[in-house]
Amino acid sequence: MTVAELRKALGAFPDDLQVVASKDAEGNGFSPVEELLSGHYEPDSTYSGEFNDEDGVHNAVCIWPVN
Repeated sequence: MTVAELRKALGAFPDDLQVVASKDAEGNGFSPVEELLSGHYEPDSTYSGEFNDEDGVHNAVCIWPVN
């Protein structure tokens, strides 16, 4: 999903809804979103990879949960 797609998807919801993040794809836990950071995402596979916000290369936005 791109930032434009995320904006469009979020536009369908009221502004006062809280944003939460799932612990995993199965929904085994949820946490409020604490912050968004841009950085570099390097996929290891089609479903996971590594994120680095310190190398100066930015190709992704990461949603960081509180816990």
